[in-house]
Amino acid sequence: MNRTFAIAGREFRASLSSPLGYVFMLLFVIVGLSLFFFVEGFFSSGEASTRGFFKWIPFLMLLVGPALTMRFWADERKTGTYEVLATLPLTATQLVWGKFLAAFWMLGLALLLTIGVPIVASNYGELDWGPVVGGYTGALLLGSAYLAIGLVCSALVQEQLLALFLGWAVCGLTLLPDLAFWDSLFQNAQWLLELRSIGFASRFDSIERGVLDLRDLLFYLSATGFFLYLNVALLRWRRFTT
Repeated sequence: MNRTFAIAGREFRASLSSPLGYVFMLLFVIVGLSLFFFVEGFFSSGEASTRGFFKWIPFLMLLVGPALTMRFWADERKTGTYEVLATLPLTATQLVWGKFLAAFWMLGLALLLTIGVPIVASNYGELDWGPVVGGYTGALLLGSAYLAIGLVCSALVQEQLLALFLGWAVCGLTLLPDLAFWDSLFQNAQWLLELRSIGFASRFDSIERGVLDLRDLLFYLSATGFFLYLNVALLRWRRFTT
């Protein structure tokens, strides 16, 4: 466990010292606040609600998740430091969890910078804090799944930009079941519900409303665990073949 946190601390400090880390966090905050205050028209709505912000979270998480993880493995392989890591007395699980925790801390920091959204909303009326807590909880869970996906994509290639675009593509697939397109294609309501159940956005909507269903929590945790396991498997396979 100490080794895992040591790796996480190293990667977190490296992310904070990289201009790209700040650029993506700033973009996340600026785009999120712009969508809430201007696109969603918070000031003209006359309603003390953060719904206009959290409805965009799946899209924002899709953008920022792969961005925070794109360099972790791709950069290691390109610079040759991956081979050095492979010789250290560290397990693949420790390496993967260390990098995941570093990315998760970065994600948490980015979300913390948006705390002004509920604070401003609370000044315009009686804010229901249940959906706010649910929204941030859902954002962390959804973001965790996208970080895990981003790590796998970064482990597959050697170029950061390629890892970024691959991460966006794979994460984008998780939002396809939530498109309105399927409403006209599936006349059977049960099939539509089954399709929606595997969509990442629909699961988030439930949590964002303040309804913390155990099935939704397990869904995101299972998705995160699956892709982290896949990342560990990739590292073990590379160690075996090199």
